Amino acid sequence: MLRKAACLAVLFLLYSYTGQAQTNTPPALDAAGDQFYCPLSQINVVTSFDIVDPDDTQIEALYIQVSQGYIFGQDVLSLTGSHPNISAIWNSLEGKLTLSGIGSAQVAYTDLIAAVQDVVFTSNSTTFTGEKFFSFTVGDANYLPATDHYYEYVSMPGVTWTAARDLAATYTYFGLQGYLATITSAEEAQLSGEQASGTGWIGGSDAQTEGVWRWMTGPEAGTVFWNGGINGAPPAGGYANWNVAEPNNLGDEDYAHVTDPSIGTPGSWNDLPNTGDPNPSSLYHPKGFIVEYGGTPGDPVLDISASTRITIPEIIDTLPASNCGPGSVTLEAAASAGDVVWFETPTGGSPIFTGNSFTTPSLNASTTYYTLASVNGCLVGERIPVTASIQPIPAISTVSPAIICEEGVGTLSAALPQGSLNWYDAPTGGTLLGTGATFTTPFLTATTTYYVEAELDGCINPVREAVAATVERVLAPTGNAMQTFCDQEAARIADLTVSGNGIRWYPSAANG
Repeated sequence: MLRKAACLAVLFLLYSYTGQAQTNTPPALDAAGDQFYCPLSQINVVTSFDIVDPDDTQIEALYIQVSQGYIFGQDVLSLTGSHPNISAIWNSLEGKLTLSGIGSAQVAYTDLIAAVQDVVFTSNSTTFTGEKFFSFTVGDANYLPATDHYYEYVSMPGVTWTAARDLAATYTYFGLQGYLATITSAEEAQLSGEQASGTGWIGGSDAQTEGVWRWMTGPEAGTVFWNGGINGAPPAGGYANWNVAEPNNLGDEDYAHVTDPSIGTPGSWNDLPNTGDPNPSSLYHPKGFIVEYGGTPGDPVLDISASTRITIPEIIDTLPASNCGPGSVTLEAAASAGDVVWFETPTGGSPIFTGNSFTTPSLNASTTYYTLASVNGCLVGERIPVTASIQPIPAISTVSPAIICEEGVGTLSAALPQGSLNWYDAPTGGTLLGTGATFTTPFLTATTTYYVEAELDGCINPVREAVAATVERVLAPTGNAMQTFCDQEAARIADLTVSGNGIRWYPSAANG
């Protein structure tokens, strides 16, 4: 490690600061490479790279790390080409590639610059999106571009939290003051915890006030990051990465510790007493601590690190659409960068259209299409489904008109398998009079036709069914076979006599 412990004799390591005097001008790194990545391909991590050092021409090693967005088991950095003076070692746990000299020899800057330009990134995933950052540094502490801080795991089995806190404060890294790490973002948690070589103490504690977790070290000292126990929560804007069912305060556990990955989510935290579990074979026995460098007032301004990034474009918005009955549908999608490419299948096949708006051919049934964000003609990546829905046009199955004798109101009805009914006074346009399976007319003195419309999920049958309320005149009860419904009713009612009282009923007062 290019660091020193102030409590030890001063070690004059190449390019390091002693904290008392600068023994050598550290190199300045410059890297460029903001690129788009096509999944399953390989891409150089830089488009240009340089090392500037006024007083040296060689170094022990240079480190390249997937510092943000790293996925273990999928992402790999490797050195291509012929570089006989370079040893390249890949650490899959940390996502870090070390470029050093052969054996114990130092490596010339010219050889390093050429090698970095031949380092490539590959991933076996076709579905990841977003950004990945690569960091370049002359020290082997993990560098995070998002914070411009460095993180170093120190193995020291059995160390207490208070001892780790005090020891971390004695460490420096190229003149940057060390402190027990304070983790304030998911990216920081992954790099310092998950992408570290071991588990150990970090700078959080609730020893001051039970249930109020604060960062006790570094620039964030005194900042509350969690209130409560297992069911607690961070304050507004706060961040915490507790393991499941933590912090549980079992046995006066007041200190934050990165959980052993075999008993929790990698990089997550648990609370332990100051000594942890004293049993060396226990998974809760402290194994070391994490030192963070950066952000302390008085720290020097350094250029010992640089970073680049790749971006995998993604579909950020889709807009499905529907049509009532067979026909074409216009679908829409938007990409974070590049073009929107449309496919008929979730994998394989050839593109059928390129653009944000795609009008389908005439469809008889609902059909799902798939969109891909593409830059530089890349056709590999996650496809997002967008559905063109063909809605059925509802049809009325039956209608029932009404007959009104002389004058009055009538009840019309209609039925359809599914959907709703709307009643109008005209075959097109007109006034909406009512909704539902039945419609009661106003008081009528003349035959009137109404029109019922079928609707289902916003789709309306363009043809309204006519339903009449027929007003019939009553002539007289006769035996004529051609008599109307109202005549028949009049004759039937006229023949009804209520037994015992001689009362006779007539259809109207006019019939006497």
